[in-house]
Amino acid sequence: MKKFNSLENLKSLLPDDYKLVNKTNSSKKIPLNKQFLEAHYSVKGRAGTPVIIIKGFSLMDKNEIKLISKKIKNKLGVGGSLKNNELYFQGNKRDQIISMLTRMGHDVKKVGG
Repeated sequence: MKKFNSLENLKSLLPDDYKLVNKTNSSKKIPLNKQFLEAHYSVKGRAGTPVIIIKGFSLMDKNEIKLISKKIKNKLGVGGSLKNNELYFQGNKRDQIISMLTRMGHDVKKVGG
């Protein structure tokens, strides 16, 4: 059996008329109803103050996430921030946040606490 030292050598195994097809779909956005979010409850490292962390905004634009955050903060009267594509909300309003995100078309799952 022939030993290959690089990926370029593997091309010799393909027929001459073979066409390479690039099938990367990472640039496509996931529709809202296909976005699975997780609502985490955390008090760790915050002196006992509850914080709700919404994770799972993988392929959404940062401006879209900020808009969602602004709607929730205005409606519920809570503070919050956006860090590493995760939404942080102050206070224990997880059920209301989940219901708002569900009405927006997201699938949200409770995690922890």
